[in-house]
Amino acid sequence: MENKTGKYFKYALGEIVLVVIGILIALSINNWNENRKAKEKENNLFANLKIDFDTRLFELKEMQSAKNQSISAIAQLNTIIANKENRPKDSIIDYLLSRTVNGFKFNEDFKMLDVVFDTGLINDVKNEELKRNLIEWPQIVEEMLEEQRMHNQLIDTRLVPFYSKYISMRDIYEKFDFRKYNLPSGSEVSLNKNYLGLLSDPLFENFMAESEMLMRVSTIDIQTLISSAEEITELIRTELNNK
Repeated sequence: MENKTGKYFKYALGEIVLVVIGILIALSINNWNENRKAKEKENNLFANLKIDFDTRLFELKEMQSAKNQSISAIAQLNTIIANKENRPKDSIIDYLLSRTVNGFKFNEDFKMLDVVFDTGLINDVKNEELKRNLIEWPQIVEEMLEEQRMHNQLIDTRLVPFYSKYISMRDIYEKFDFRKYNLPSGSEVSLNKNYLGLLSDPLFENFMAESEMLMRVSTIDIQTLISSAEEITELIRTELNNK
């Protein structure tokens, strides 16, 4: 009986050990599967963020180039103001003016980054430097948008109405070539245009000074955003390559 009891005990102990081993193996497989899902989720997060930031980076560089062209156009207009009696052809002035009516509205709708913050996925980002850059990004954008809003308000509420007193806005918009948004050429404008009056009005020179100041500040903010976006995309690329 003692031998049988010992055998039964050893058998039961063996069964328990097998069950425990089975449970441990199952837990290990489950943990491995959960880790794999977490890594896959993080990889998808990084991949989508990189696409968003690559798009924003292209847009920012495009805006930076266009703003610099606008600043150059204002410098040429200032030269014309100083020597208005020997002004160039009206079509050239129209082209330069077309560079002053673009507010370059940056697309602040950043859905992927919103998802990262709204769902708490930002906490899944283990790279602290990348996390810090992502957290700081919205504030940097807001600093740039402040000048953007002021510039657009200047254009919409003061500059365009001012231009309309002297010249044809259609002539300006037909010369507007940013992203090919300009109006197609139409028939001759019937408005009586007064370019000399425009160039002689002190408000014009003041508007140009205000516009240039806002754009110059904006270009500094945009360059900061470009540098931040480049750093973020490089950190994301490194993360993806290390997976």
